[in-house]
Amino acid sequence: MQFKKVLEIWFSSQILSRSIKTALIVGTMLAFINHGDLIFSWSLTPQCWMKMALTCFVPYSVASWTATKAKLETLSLS
Repeated sequence: MQFKKVLEIWFSSQILSRSIKTALIVGTMLAFINHGDLIFSWSLTPQCWMKMALTCFVPYSVASWTATKAKLETLSLS
């Protein structure tokens, strides 16, 4: 039952929207930090693109997990 509730919250439109925005902003900053030289020289390989996509997944996961935990705590206090 708890896992089902976690998934419902995790994939709710509000959390999904915020997490995607966070991932795009933070992921872009991290991509420039980690691959800036390749980005500016237009030398990105398919492997670099994959790494940058995975780099965006990290802030998405952190934002989603944090929001989900906060929502669960709020629901348990009610």
